[in-house]
Amino acid sequence: MCFVSLDMKQITLLALLFMAATTGLTIDFGQDKAGDTWRIVNDGVMGGLSQSSATLTEDTVQFKGNVSLENNGGFASMRTLITEGALKDCKTMTIRFKSSSTDRTFGLSLKNSQQYYIPYYKHTFTPKTTDWEVLTVNLSNFKHYRISEVIGNEMPKKALDDVFNIALIISDKKAGAFDIEIDYIKFE
Repeated sequence: MCFVSLDMKQITLLALLFMAATTGLTIDFGQDKAGDTWRIVNDGVMGGLSQSSATLTEDTVQFKGNVSLENNGGFASMRTLITEGALKDCKTMTIRFKSSSTDRTFGLSLKNSQQYYIPYYKHTFTPKTTDWEVLTVNLSNFKHYRISEVIGNEMPKKALDDVFNIALIISDKKAGAFDIEIDYIKFE
């Protein structure tokens, strides 16, 4: 049997390397098949008529549907729970996606409450092309929202401590079909 002797400096370096490797959160729909924990929440919870689905493919998740503005509707979303505090030390969000809905605006929301009226943070984006795109955003650039209205321009670092819900949402006040395909979402 062979034993390796490490001094305190080497142990500290190994611990720091391990912590750096585990900081952040990666949701990889292809490699990790991370789509199993996502659920659909549409405006039907408030009487709306929008419909959507999330389908896990070999390498991605496809989120598509139809947004209806009738009956006080106007949004479709897919959501998942994460470990509270998992984003605590993160500074950026990167998403790799493609969409034929280049006239639509999607949002990625970070929430610390399941109640719809409690403020949350969101970054909105519009696909520029139908090809694969990679978007990286500083988390501090997420805007503060309450019921789809911006109430603040910046997310404070401490807000990440309590985030336990991530949502991909379309609520751009346009009726009609939409689609987006996502390879991964990374928080680093």
